Amino acid sequence: MTKTRIRQTYKRPRYYQRTFVILAGMEVLPAFLWPPRSWVEKAKTLRTFQVGYPPRLPKGSCFTRYRIVGERWLSVPIIHRLKTTPAAATWPPDKRWRLYHWRTLLTLYGKAPFFYEWKPFLEYLYLQAPLLTLRDATDLVLRELASLYGWTYEWAPTTLPKGNWRCNPAELSILDHLLRTGI
Repeated sequence: MTKTRIRQTYKRPRYYQRTFVILAGMEVLPAFLWPPRSWVEKAKTLRTFQVGYPPRLPKGSCFTRYRIVGERWLSVPIIHRLKTTPAAATWPPDKRWRLYHWRTLLTLYGKAPFFYEWKPFLEYLYLQAPLLTLRDATDLVLRELASLYGWTYEWAPTTLPKGNWRCNPAELSILDHLLRTGI
């Protein structure tokens, strides 16, 4: 076998390590935009926790992407002006991608049983909210989820230590669950 043949046939396994960090006696979860369902299950058991970002946002992570029905992912384009602080990553001001996300959700979930319960919030998030940073958008989503599930959270004062914060590619985001089956 040649080297090129080996590279074509071997795929590195993807691991989803549910490594959570404890800072100042309180567990810290990664601040995903629309978290996966396993993240929400962990938050339900904790009830009080902190959320935070790693020192740098990994490419293709759930910090800026979320999986929806089928094999589709929606990604939020962010602008890294200050690479050392991911919380300051700028939420893009142009409405082109926001309209694309809104229309995609409308097309895929427009007939879902609970879509009209979530329509005002999603419409505000994608079409009207004056969000400046990724942290603002994540905070808006997490506040809504916290009011639904009855947990409390706060932002971690420091960045998260190194860890594997990749999502399981087979796991849908909580958005899919909320639109199809409710709380």
